[in-house]
Amino acid sequence: MHICQNFRHRDRIGTWRTENLIFIIYILYIENNIDMMYNAVTIKSEYKNIVTEVPMKISSEARFTTFEAVSMIVGNSIGTGIIAVPYLATKNSMIDVVWMVVIAYCINVILHLIIAELSYNNGGVQLVKSFEGELFHGKMKKVFSWIIFAVYGIAIMIGISGNINGGAQIFVNWFGIPFAAAQVIYYVIAGIVVFIGMKAVGIAQKYAVILLMGIVAVMTVATFMRPVNSFYTADFHWNNLLALYSMVVFATSANQAVIQVVKGLDGDAKKIRKSIFIGFALSSVFVLVVTMSVLMGTKGTLDKELAYMQLGESIGSWAMILAGIFSLFALLTTFWSNTLALRDVVHEQTGIGNRVSWLAATVPCILFAIFGVNSFIILTRIMSGVVVLVSIMLVLTYGKSRKKAGSSHICGVVGTVPFQVLMVVSTVISAIGALIPLS
Repeated sequence: MHICQNFRHRDRIGTWRTENLIFIIYILYIENNIDMMYNAVTIKSEYKNIVTEVPMKISSEARFTTFEAVSMIVGNSIGTGIIAVPYLATKNSMIDVVWMVVIAYCINVILHLIIAELSYNNGGVQLVKSFEGELFHGKMKKVFSWIIFAVYGIAIMIGISGNINGGAQIFVNWFGIPFAAAQVIYYVIAGIVVFIGMKAVGIAQKYAVILLMGIVAVMTVATFMRPVNSFYTADFHWNNLLALYSMVVFATSANQAVIQVVKGLDGDAKKIRKSIFIGFALSSVFVLVVTMSVLMGTKGTLDKELAYMQLGESIGSWAMILAGIFSLFALLTTFWSNTLALRDVVHEQTGIGNRVSWLAATVPCILFAIFGVNSFIILTRIMSGVVVLVSIMLVLTYGKSRKKAGSSHICGVVGTVPFQVLMVVSTVISAIGALIPLS
C-alpha cells in the first residue's frame, strides 16, 4: 500500500513544498509498520482459527446434545431405505450386502462431511440456499435458485409420499381400515412432532432410536433361537447388484439430518464430525443386522415390501407386533427428519413462518401419496435416484465453497479433489442402480 493512495487529493507531488517531505517520510514509516503488524495479526488469527476450530455462530431454533445429533442421523438413515434393503438383498446374496454396506459407510461419511461443511460455510442453510450462494450469479441467480428449489423439493416430496404409504400399509395391516384413511391418519400423527418444532424432533428421534435398537436386539436373539436358513445366495446379475448398492447407499444416507445437526450443534466442527462417524456406523450395523435377520429367519421368498413384518410372522405373533412397531418407528424417524428439512427449504426460499412452511411443504406430499403412485418400493427407488443426481451438483458447489473459504474446518483431507471425484463416480453408479430394472 502506498501513501499516495490514501490522500483524498492526488495532485502532483512535485507541487508540494519542501518542508512536507519530512512529514511524508514519517507517515510512510508508520504506514509500513502498520501493514506489517496487521499481516502478523491476521496470519496468527487465521492459524488460531484453523487449529482450535472456533465454531461459526449459526442461527438455529434449537440446540442438540451430541446424542440427539447422532439420533437425528440414525433416525433419518434407518427409516425408509432400511426396510427396502432386505427385499433387494433377495436378488443378490448376504455376502454382497456385507461388502456393499462397508463401501456405503465410507462413501456416506465422506459425502456427509462435505454436506456438513458446505452448510457450515453458508451459515447452516439447506442445500438449495447453498447452491444459490455459491453456484449461481448474475441476473438469472433467482431463476436457477427456484428451479433447484422445485427439483430438490419434489425429490424430497416423493420420498415423504413413499414414507406415508409405508406407514399407511402398517395401519391397514393392524386395523383393517381403508388405505386412504390410513394415509391421512399416519400423516396427522407423524406431523404433530414436526409441527411443534426442531427440538421436539430431536427429542423424539432420541427415544425412537433407543426403542428401535431394543426391538432389533430382541428380534435378532429370537431369530437365532430358532432353526435358521443358511446364508442367502442368488445368481449374480449386474442389475441386481447395482440396485442393491444404490439402495444401501440411500438406506444409510441422511442428507437432510446432517444439515440439521450442523445447526443443532451450533457449528461445532468436532461434534459434527463425531456425530457423523458414530451415526453412520450405527446405521450400517442396523442395515446388516436387520437384513441378516430377515434373510436367515424368514421362510420362503419375501413377498412383502415391508420385509421385517414377514420376519415377525415367521417368529410368532408377539414378534409380529414388535416388527410392526419397528417398521412404524423406522418410517416415523425418516418422516420427521425429511419433513423438517422440507419445511426449512420452503422457509428459506419464501420467508414464511416455520409452521406455515411445514404445511405448505407436506400437504402436497399427502395428496401425492393418495392420488399418485402407491408402491412403496417404486417411490423409494425414484427418491434415491433423484437425490443422488442432486449430489453431483452438491460436489461441484462444495468445491467452489471450499476454495472460497480458504480452509476446511470439518472435512480436512477427505474434502480434497480426489475425494470429490470419488463422490461424483459413486453418485453416477447409484443413479444407474436406482433406475435400471431388476433382473
